[in-house]
Amino acid sequence: MNRTSRISMIAGAGLVLIGGAYAAQQATKPPALTFSGPVPPQLLIDPQNGSKFGVHDHMTISAEVAERLAHACEDFARQHNATATVVILDTAGRIIHEHRMDGQSYLNQRAGEEKAKTALLTREPSRIIAARSFEDVATQGRMQQFGLNPQQGGYPIIVNDQLIGAIGVGGGAGGEELCARYALEQVIGPLPPITPAPPGARDGYNATFTPANRPAGQGG
Repeated sequence: MNRTSRISMIAGAGLVLIGGAYAAQQATKPPALTFSGPVPPQLLIDPQNGSKFGVHDHMTISAEVAERLAHACEDFARQHNATATVVILDTAGRIIHEHRMDGQSYLNQRAGEEKAKTALLTREPSRIIAARSFEDVATQGRMQQFGLNPQQGGYPIIVNDQLIGAIGVGGGAGGEELCARYALEQVIGPLPPITPAPPGARDGYNATFTPANRPAGQGG
């Protein structure tokens, strides 16, 4: 056997070993981290339109779908005699669409933006941080130092295990979680079950609406 043949055989064996290790790694991944197919193109920026302006983030939720999410959340808030601010971010944290219903304050608006950013950065609902920091001022302070908002109401927008954006809802005085979930389920599809309330909290500790005529500035 000549030297070239030996090198080819060694290289081939190496590829087999690498391929086998990769397959074993994929098999041990949790189901949520296993690739489950491409994202439906109707949810994303259209490559032709995006390319006209030098945009290369084609795995980001489209402006049209982001607007539909905001309107769905607004409808949900109206059904509960409430108001809300809805913010949808792209995968880089830039605002795609933001809608502030009448009566919303600056604090409500900032809360929606920060909850969306929190969900985008952590890749999980901001409710998870709310549960971790429930009645824990020290943890809440650390989360804020990390630039995270320890309130419910933010969700990453994940389709077929691919992050395509994030949604944050502020100003619903406790109903932001339900508003965001309703919008995502109406426009995107079913979500995993809601994370239970932490021990010691009432069942709906962050998932009930207060009427829209509450005093101004209350609610996140």
